[in-house]
Amino acid sequence: MRNWLLLAPFLLGGCSWLAPDYKRPTMDLPTTWSGSATVTRDDRTWWHGYGDPVLDQLVQSALHDSDDIALAGNRLMQARAQYGYAFANQLPMLSIAGSDAYGKFANGRVSALDESLHFPNKTSNLGFVGGMLTYELDLWGKNASLSNAAKAGVHAGVYAMDAARLSIVAGVAKLYFSLRALDQNVALLKQTVQTQDDLLALVQRQYDVGATDALTLENVRERRDTVHELLPDVEDQRDRAESALALLIGQSPQDIIQNEVPRGRPLGEMTLPEAAPSLLPSELLERRPDIAMHEQMLMASNFNIGFARAAYFPSISLASLAGVNNIDIDNLYRATGRAWTLGAAMAAPVLDFGRTQNGVRLAKAGKNEQVILYQQSIRSAFKEVRDALLAQKTAADREGDTTSRVASDENRLRLTTLRLENGYASRIDVLTAQAIFQQAELAQVSARLQRLDASIDLYKATGGGFKIPAQRAAAAP
Repeated sequence: MRNWLLLAPFLLGGCSWLAPDYKRPTMDLPTTWSGSATVTRDDRTWWHGYGDPVLDQLVQSALHDSDDIALAGNRLMQARAQYGYAFANQLPMLSIAGSDAYGKFANGRVSALDESLHFPNKTSNLGFVGGMLTYELDLWGKNASLSNAAKAGVHAGVYAMDAARLSIVAGVAKLYFSLRALDQNVALLKQTVQTQDDLLALVQRQYDVGATDALTLENVRERRDTVHELLPDVEDQRDRAESALALLIGQSPQDIIQNEVPRGRPLGEMTLPEAAPSLLPSELLERRPDIAMHEQMLMASNFNIGFARAAYFPSISLASLAGVNNIDIDNLYRATGRAWTLGAAMAAPVLDFGRTQNGVRLAKAGKNEQVILYQQSIRSAFKEVRDALLAQKTAADREGDTTSRVASDENRLRLTTLRLENGYASRIDVLTAQAIFQQAELAQVSARLQRLDASIDLYKATGGGFKIPAQRAAAAP
């Protein structure tokens, strides 16, 4: 028995040797990105690059009050508690034990032995109080596997928290830019409505005096009606975008109903992110928190196999009991007897009708599922990066085209106005040129929004400056 006591400290830690050796699944990754593509800087506060203090304030509000981040934080607390519980199962448990019984010991006559053992020939209380130490020997690494799986779950929770933050920040930035674009669209459409009203009034007067035909009048009226119909839809989109942004940043119901979301700089004054150093495709695995989360879940499923396999082997438990007892509970600490016991128990499966076997199969199937999810997250990440790079180039080209168009239409309006002042053009020509210029401005706002959205998508696709700290990677089970 003493040999068991000497071995106990070495058995406390256990080992998860029944779990398969973890190997990161390999995938065929590209060595370089197509073309001369560049990606975002390693900056965890990338949204500051747009140069809008109001956006910075909204992001901070979302990071502090968002329900999605609060849920991710709560799940992380659960994972930590689960790890603490699993880790504690590897250690001995000390408890207090006590009992009290009422009865009588009678042998017909009181002997000298009865007197020495304090067994009076009368009805008495039999009391005991002491401590109990119990411990399950983790010879097969069952508890160690469970603890390591829970530890991987904690790491997965941390990465899930980072992924939630990245998603929330990207969502806030996109909604804010959409709101600012819709603000500009509403203002431009109101100007366009006024221009079309003025143009229709002039054409109507010309028609009344016979200076133009009915077809020209109806064409102008149709354009005016189209703009009038479009304005309420854009105003509704703006209001919905504002409500969605208020919800995302965690505003109270009262603020959602009564207060407006603050506005900052117009889209045209937003600072576009600078060109960034190149990022190797292999580095993407360390920059995407969702990929890191899926890998930790894969590690956890790997340890779950070791936990399931341990059910094939015997379970060995040690128990030690030490305390004091007395035949008279009222006089427990006088003339008392002191006792201790140390025992071991073993239970081994003989016939479980495939329970353990199917438990192992279930754990292996769970690991295969996590392998698929991990590989799927990598494929999705590269697809998102590719789409973001292409969208960024397309958006930059489109914004360049619309900028040229705005400059051309603005110059046309200026020249038409000069012709009007010198008697070579009519008021209708000026209003027509003004309407064309306003349409070009609307297209420019749309192109600017597309480019800003593409930059956000690229930040998000490349992890938004996220990078696994070396100390955290080293701490992974």
